[in-house]
Amino acid sequence: MPNYDEKAYRMTRSKDGPTLAEQKSQLARLKQDLEQFTSRQAGGAILGSLKERIRDLEGSIARIENARALDREARRGGEDGGGPGNPVRATSSRFPPRGTPGRG
Repeated sequence: MPNYDEKAYRMTRSKDGPTLAEQKSQLARLKQDLEQFTSRQAGGAILGSLKERIRDLEGSIARIENARALDREARRGGEDGGGPGNPVRATSSRFPPRGTPGRG
């Protein structure tokens, strides 16, 4: 794709869908829209679909955040040695101290 096409047709970086930050900003915008529509006393169909979209986004954000928290806990558990059956040892006990070769 030529350089000018890349500038003309911007594409999102993730192919999986919007990122967490994009979803949070969209949720904030939808909540502002909901406040504006309720203050203007808009029709029920508009408010209902907007509330449904907000609930879907909140659920999606919650799932992503829970998955990230579980992933973080799994990585933290792996770094700590995995629990009581696999104790963590200091690096200095496993490897000899560094020294200059040839000098004793």
